[in-house]
Amino acid sequence: MKILFRGHSFFELQTATGLRIVIDPYTDNGLTSAKPKDLKPDLVLLTHGHGDHLGCALELQAPTVCIYEMSTYLSRKGLQQVTAMNIGGSYRHKGVSVLMTQAIHSSGIAPASGPFDGYGGSPCGFVIDDGTTRFYHMGDTGLFGDLRTVIGEVYRPTVAAVPIGDLFTMGPQHGALAAAWCGVQHAIPIHYDTFPSIRQDPAHFVDALKAAAPTAQAHVLKPDTSIDL
Repeated sequence: MKILFRGHSFFELQTATGLRIVIDPYTDNGLTSAKPKDLKPDLVLLTHGHGDHLGCALELQAPTVCIYEMSTYLSRKGLQQVTAMNIGGSYRHKGVSVLMTQAIHSSGIAPASGPFDGYGGSPCGFVIDDGTTRFYHMGDTGLFGDLRTVIGEVYRPTVAAVPIGDLFTMGPQHGALAAAWCGVQHAIPIHYDTFPSIRQDPAHFVDALKAAAPTAQAHVLKPDTSIDL
């Protein structure tokens, strides 16, 4: 799987089957050069309704998967191809499995700046399995026990995108523990440095992961760079 990090929590994935998946397309994050017109996804996944994750999803007009309550909102706003799902369920698209996990966060729907515009249902994460790699995007979350049990022992991701910004999500220490609990081989820190309030040195995550999971490897990706895993 080719994993292209676009800054904040925004990824573009190219799966082993050739499917192009965009997750949380926040193109206005100030870290990426990508614009909505540059994105040609086969599938868009949205972890929750906050503007720094919903991003430009409505502009993309691509098949989109999200929690049920967000799907009704996006449909009302004119998005034509929305698939509603819920936590614990799975969805298959052109040979790729997408499994929705819980995340511990909030999820009012709002643009990047402005008032809330509706209830966004439960926040979530996704495990994307293309047959060679199981990529787990944790979404915005705090530490919770099912990272070790349900997600680590049952879903068994091989790569995790882990929020480390603190204040709104886990910080570096808890992020490293979350990656260790999941049992992943590779961990990519996300959701940091976008705003002054979530400035972090990712080296703290790297060091904490070495202590919590010595066999796991941290990959600190600069925005608009990729890795094949």
